[in-house]
Amino acid sequence: MKPPVIASAAIATWAAATLLAAPVRPSLDADTESPPDDLVCELGAEPSPEAVDPHRWSGRFGGIGIQIRAGTDNLGIEEAFKDGPAAKAGIGKGDQILRIGDTPTTGLSLSETVTRLRGEPGSTVTLTVLHPAAGKTRVVQLQRAFVKVISVRNPRVLAGKVGYLRITGFNQFTGPDTREAIEELLKKGACAWVLDLRSNTGGPLRAAREVAGRFLEPAQPAFILQLDPPPQRREFFASRFGPRANGPLAVLVNAGTAGAAEVLAGALRIGRRATLVGSKTAGHNRVLQLMPLPGGTAALIERGECLLPDGGGFAQRGVLPDVMLDADNGPVVWQRAWDTSAPDPADDRVLQRAVGLCLEKLGQPPQ
Repeated sequence: MKPPVIASAAIATWAAATLLAAPVRPSLDADTESPPDDLVCELGAEPSPEAVDPHRWSGRFGGIGIQIRAGTDNLGIEEAFKDGPAAKAGIGKGDQILRIGDTPTTGLSLSETVTRLRGEPGSTVTLTVLHPAAGKTRVVQLQRAFVKVISVRNPRVLAGKVGYLRITGFNQFTGPDTREAIEELLKKGACAWVLDLRSNTGGPLRAAREVAGRFLEPAQPAFILQLDPPPQRREFFASRFGPRANGPLAVLVNAGTAGAAEVLAGALRIGRRATLVGSKTAGHNRVLQLMPLPGGTAALIERGECLLPDGGGFAQRGVLPDVMLDADNGPVVWQRAWDTSAPDPADDRVLQRAVGLCLEKLGQPPQ
């Protein structure tokens, strides 16, 4: 696989100037160390001896392949994953699940719903599904399969030159999928970048480090783990290998950006690599470790905290963007983590500003 080629002298000059000020590790090993894949930093994941489902971080689970949103009167489908059992059965966005087996979905919590829908690949579940567009209800039996959780979404080129991708969360596939998305956008002419981390509540720190390596230079600092008991302190750096997305970079953040997503945003800014656009992040830096339990579940044990590459903390106070745009300046829908649709630049002022900043750094007037 060929490395990415910088398309213009303007971009090369910008990247060189950026690296002169960036903190770089003085020596390179065969590759820099990656954090253990059982360490997570995510808002909403709290220490507990109770069993939790670890599949949310593995990025692969047995189910029917849908993204759902629980409501008071129905269970709406926000997305049916491509090639998943639900999509193959003709179930899609906007449809509603009225019953799971003989149980009405009205009043079920989100966790109860997920428990009923997931199961071992090869097992079956019967759904009563309403298709509002057709005004029809049908009963369908689905065979569960392994489903991949897609966390890298909506990659496309904006304004002819700006590659856009949104990361909705982190799992074991986020790093490879980010690399693939960048390679495709480079082929389409992207030479500047917008990374959308709005409403990304975090996940495995290994994935955050992998994504950082697509934008930082080899062995630039990514983050620091301050583990208990003190003084266990470990520093992690961007990988030496893989394609880099050179050129101007803007990172979108908001109050829903938390945990590993805050770590990533902070690393890109401290590395003199990115301009942060949006509103203050959540300020969640607690690191948890997954402890396997019988039956494929896990308990969450608190291990310490995550610090930014310069050693600074962001607990409670969050990470402040370079360009502050209140959430009210953007559409409310982008405060909802479950929304997987592509943003419309015409209606998204935060995205508009980010694209404009990238074009300015390329020496072109904003569109």
